Amino acid sequence: MRSTRRLAGMNHQIGHRFVVLSLFAVLTIGACSSAAAPSASPPPTTPGTPSPASSDGSGSGGGASGDPGVTDPSSPIGGGIVDPAPVDPGLGQPKLVIARPGQLNPRPVGASLLEPAVDGHHVLVRVTWWSGVEPCNVLDSVKVDRSGTAITIQLIEGTGDANVACIEIAQQKATIVDLGELEPGTYTVSALGGGDAAPVTVTVT
Repeated sequence: MRSTRRLAGMNHQIGHRFVVLSLFAVLTIGACSSAAAPSASPPPTTPGTPSPASSDGSGSGGGASGDPGVTDPSSPIGGGIVDPAPVDPGLGQPKLVIARPGQLNPRPVGASLLEPAVDGHHVLVRVTWWSGVEPCNVLDSVKVDRSGTAITIQLIEGTGDANVACIEIAQQKATIVDLGELEPGTYTVSALGGGDAAPVTVTVT
């Protein structure tokens, strides 16, 4: 009888220990599983969101296709017209134009003002004159002749479209004429065509 009670007590203790060990094993496995679980993955990138490489502005981008400060390489040098971009005149200023060869009915026109500018040996002359509106009055070309130290400038205008009727209004225009590199000396620049522009003296040192 005592042996039976002792055996029952031993079985109860063994069962209790088994339950405790089983519970401990479950808790341990659960803790390990929690520690080994991977961290949450970052949210997917929304389409169209710039990447760090492009958001700092260092990515390639289109630039300007042309430089407004560069003259047309086709413009003649040393006796021709510098090709500045035509601009709207300010109040009381002439309209700056460039020659467009090939106009109809070319004819000489007189200048009203000559304004030279010297940069080292390089000489430019701004020529101003009174004209009509385009396309009835368009600068076709500028002729430059030199004889010794005497330089003459001749403006030639034409008509862009003979079938267009233009309003009768006077318009002041100007163009830049490039005389090129001149040797040291004193030059007299005058305009042909019957205008009232006074000759100017240019000194190159």
